[in-house]
Amino acid sequence: MEKILSVAQVIAPIFTAIFLGMLAKRKSLMTPEEVRGLQQFVVKFGLPCVVFNSCLTAKMGGEALLSMGLCLVPLVIGTLWSFRVKKGKFRYHNLPQLFCAHETGMLGIPLTITLFGAAESYRMGVLDLTQAIVAYPVIAILSTDTGENPSLGRIVKGVLCSPLVIMSALGLTLNLTGAAAWMDSVGIGSIVTESVGFLAEPVSAVMLFSVGYNFSMDKSMRGDIFRVSGIHVVGYSLAACVASQIILAIVPGVDAVTKWVMLLYCVLPASYLAPGLGRKQADYTLASGVCSVLTVVTLVVFCVICAFVA
Repeated sequence: MEKILSVAQVIAPIFTAIFLGMLAKRKSLMTPEEVRGLQQFVVKFGLPCVVFNSCLTAKMGGEALLSMGLCLVPLVIGTLWSFRVKKGKFRYHNLPQLFCAHETGMLGIPLTITLFGAAESYRMGVLDLTQAIVAYPVIAILSTDTGENPSLGRIVKGVLCSPLVIMSALGLTLNLTGAAAWMDSVGIGSIVTESVGFLAEPVSAVMLFSVGYNFSMDKSMRGDIFRVSGIHVVGYSLAACVASQIILAIVPGVDAVTKWVMLLYCVLPASYLAPGLGRKQADYTLASGVCSVLTVVTLVVFCVICAFVA
């Protein structure tokens, strides 16, 4: 009974936030513009603060580098495959965005915080930075010639100047150069982390609320939605997850939290940016449906993880 209550304490707030998001959309309690406003606060302020704090205090070492390498290989394979099949069986312009990155920012980091606390969120944060090696070029390719016709340089500049990237790089720089340790020694460190942490508090609730609000499934395209979702689950949630866990088990001294975070990363849904990179309504519909299906899969697996971790 005690175990059940421990699990319920973790997952009940998550499903409550998602349910309230679905309710807000169904009852028109909030407009899409209002929800996007909440998301913008999280993306531009809250989430960068989370990653900054975690990178600032992270214990970077061999485990982090190993995890980064394990997440990069399947992403490269999946991305190359998706560019190939989008010319044949799945003719959707934004298909590669569904395979080049997991939704670490809006879902992975909040779920990691829920399970292990903000201090451990850097473990997911470094994976987010790693997948950027694959995701940023894909975003640049898919964004080219989509109406506004932005230049490649403008796209890359926009990505590199994003608050999430800037704050991640700043946190890592202060950490690795020893500046963070100096800040702690003179008493500044705790003031910075507490101030930044205060802005980071609403991240999990707002993003999970948004997941519920944006949940969608188009009946006319269920076939392709479930097929692409199935490929994603088999390729990442199963194959990549099993391979990474075997390697982490073989390497001596790997922290249990690293293994759990890697497992959670593998089952995360595709990037929520995918719908916005479509050229046609079919592109948007497919990506929205796939992200919704994979989010459900993620939350189911998350509940199982909670049963072991809680």
